[in-house]
Amino acid sequence: MRVRLLPLLVFLPYFATAQSDTATVRIVHATACDVSITLEQLSALPHHTATISAHDGEESSYEGALLQDVLELSCPSIAATDKRTRARSAVRVSASDGYSALVALMEADSTFRDRPVLLCWKQDGQFLDAHNGPFQLIVPDDNRHARDVRNVDRLEVVTP
Repeated sequence: MRVRLLPLLVFLPYFATAQSDTATVRIVHATACDVSITLEQLSALPHHTATISAHDGEESSYEGALLQDVLELSCPSIAATDKRTRARSAVRVSASDGYSALVALMEADSTFRDRPVLLCWKQDGQFLDAHNGPFQLIVPDDNRHARDVRNVDRLEVVTP
């Protein structure tokens, strides 16, 4: 049985890379914007890291882009939003399994907080696995990680 699995193991890195190369996330801002962006496009943004402790106390380092940069790269309408509107807006982060969380849009702003929210694609130097990725939202200053959404497939800016 080991001999039969060996040829498959040779191609495993190829499949992991191919999956990462085709990863997309959809960005929605009312009727002004509805686009999908790829990991390749996100990789062009400045990279940031955050180290967080899991429930079991084990630390992991995540790498990705500031959520603010991701949103503004995708939708010029978000970048043009005035300060008062930003203060009452949120980002609904949705996962492919139906899980979702809200993050205040100001929490994604690097001028508002020291450790802003990240959209990550790497954990401890490796692309996120199928259980967590291709994208994971990381809210570095949360003591509990309920808003660290795995399998992110949609980011929607909402303003009540």
